[in-house]
Amino acid sequence: MPLEILVVGGGSIGERHLRCFQDIGCSVALCDSNAARLAEIAERYKLARTFPTIELAARENWYGVVIATPANLHAEHVAALIKSTDAFLIEKPLCLSNEDARRLQSLAPGKSIQVGYVLRHHPATQHVRTLLAEGVIGKLHQVTITAGQNFPSLRPAYRDIYYKSHQTGGGAVQDAATHLFDLLQHLAGPLDWIFCDYAHQELADVDVEDTVHIMGRCCGGRVIASIALNQFMAPNETQVQLNGALGSLAIRFHEQRAGMFMLGDPGWTWTEPLVVERDDLFRAQAQNFISSIVKQEPPLCTLQDGLRALAVNLAALRSGQNRFAEVIDALS
Repeated sequence: MPLEILVVGGGSIGERHLRCFQDIGCSVALCDSNAARLAEIAERYKLARTFPTIELAARENWYGVVIATPANLHAEHVAALIKSTDAFLIEKPLCLSNEDARRLQSLAPGKSIQVGYVLRHHPATQHVRTLLAEGVIGKLHQVTITAGQNFPSLRPAYRDIYYKSHQTGGGAVQDAATHLFDLLQHLAGPLDWIFCDYAHQELADVDVEDTVHIMGRCCGGRVIASIALNQFMAPNETQVQLNGALGSLAIRFHEQRAGMFMLGDPGWTWTEPLVVERDDLFRAQAQNFISSIVKQEPPLCTLQDGLRALAVNLAALRSGQNRFAEVIDALS
């Protein structure tokens, strides 16, 4: 029988999870309080089971549960379903406060918890991380990340969804920059401190920031890092460069490839494109979620990883508001 997965939340990201779990052979049900959306998704994906309330969904047993609701509801929804499954895939960010983080930690013992930082599943990320671990470019000294996209084109409903408020997980820090905070720590090690500057510059009808710049240090101050992101520019591009004593590595996510430039080389050497479509990453994440349950091994992005990213989110918001550098103090 196909493994039964429950997706909680029928927005665009919940729909993507649903589709990708179906693609890897799972039987998927959906829980959403919006009756029209629930019916629309049920028809589109021929779902056998849907639930209008989380209380009804919690009466069933599930092989795994995907939490794809606004981040301020994550802890509440995990708590409601804690007796119904042994495994959760929680969308990013994990939650919005240390109080909810502690609540999730109290629920975690005996459960498999994965956090949805999907860039970890990109083959270019994994390729570069392997080369870093092998010491190919020598000691890592610097990481720079630049990214941007036209959010109104990609998510035209942004004014009406979680994005419009920090209290529901909105703004560029918690929406897009958090992926880069996690990616930086995945590649270069934990951030020690950051200074963040953010602003609302362009997106209409919201007051949250759409532009974020941070600088900071990783690994006990050894690695200098910077991230610059906005959500209004025309190209949809994300570029990462890691500079070491012997050479440099790079990822161009918009080109789906990784590169290397060693001292003495005439130029960059690039891989072929490693991903065909964005769903490839979510299918890989879904497969990792299933494998982590079956093999009882840590998922690629653990609860502790999610807590570290949350700590950076909170520090970035404080720093951007107060204009002071913030030490990163993640819950352990």
